[in-house]
Amino acid sequence: MSAKANRGTVLIIDDEDASGNAIKEILRDTIRAKVRAPGDVTEADLRQAKLVLVDFKLASWPVRDEQDTPSLRPQDGIALAAVLRSNLEQLKASPTAFALISGMLSELSGSRVFTNREHAIAKAIDLEWVFAKGSGPGQEQFATSVTSLADAVAKLPKEWPQIEQSRRMLCKLLAIPPRAAWHYRALDDVDRSYPPHDILVETSQGIALLRWLLHSVLPFPTFLLDYRYLAARLSIEPSSLRRILFSKQGAQVRKVLHRYEYSGLLASFSGPRWWRAGIEHWIWNETKGDPFSKPALQTLARAKMARALKPSQIEKPVISLDDQFRPTDDLIELSSAVQIGPDGWPPFADAAWVSLDAAKSNSTLAALVTPPDRARLF
Repeated sequence: MSAKANRGTVLIIDDEDASGNAIKEILRDTIRAKVRAPGDVTEADLRQAKLVLVDFKLASWPVRDEQDTPSLRPQDGIALAAVLRSNLEQLKASPTAFALISGMLSELSGSRVFTNREHAIAKAIDLEWVFAKGSGPGQEQFATSVTSLADAVAKLPKEWPQIEQSRRMLCKLLAIPPRAAWHYRALDDVDRSYPPHDILVETSQGIALLRWLLHSVLPFPTFLLDYRYLAARLSIEPSSLRRILFSKQGAQVRKVLHRYEYSGLLASFSGPRWWRAGIEHWIWNETKGDPFSKPALQTLARAKMARALKPSQIEKPVISLDDQFRPTDDLIELSSAVQIGPDGWPPFADAAWVSLDAAKSNSTLAALVTPPDRARLF
């Protein structure tokens, strides 16, 4: 049986055949998919699906529109997903994830742009994820993300173990390297990030674990770091690391970082992440116990990874968020930064920083500056 078959099926629910089939075509080479109109979904479809992608706007659904009872007329994909999820619970089927797919995500994002804020929208509408519908260069990443999510669901146990065994299952699904010298430090970092262990994860058949990763871990600097926060830790320019890491010239960098790369659930969902515990262990050893020395860090990065990496001239660099609360490739000096508290920023994540000048010139950012830094605005 092929790896493609092992992942189960992605069920695409769309009121327009052409639109649904276009999504299926994008997924053709990565995972099996089937398309159904909203009124044609069967129990068998739900049982087979590891991931259900529901279109947001369901304008063409005559049978629904003929109903007199409001409770029988779900008006959009969010409502339909809730109905289907409740049916799955009655069927006692295997874990299934639900995601919205739409060309109208801007309608769900309020005053914010939706790009790189999908986790916030998904959390707000009680779904695992939201995907933007469209064509272009993003199709390959869309297929990778959909497949990664369906694959993660397929790896969940049909029944989540009792709390005594939950931690062991968590270690397995997150693929914390069992023999790594930094194994227990990584486990401690995970525990401090409040993973679901009890009623929530048991009653959701493990889907709560995926939500935790998608909504509260992967988008933020937690026990896993993306290239930006890795670069800041090494005191090099994030754009420099990104350019080399994702190019043909990045083989040596990827080789050095490979042993610390996250390989658990959703590892390919939104680009590579590295275990903070592993990176800190590596830095400690390579700098001979001087892990915060700027010269030692930059020498390590350029000598062990790539000479072309650009050192940062900032003494104590931190990643700056933009006005949409998304991490940028810009480093700012810690002494010139203020901490903000955006909605949904996890308490176990590194602090969210913006420059003092940005906060002074942007009333939205200023309103979110945390109390210890607020006096610096005046």
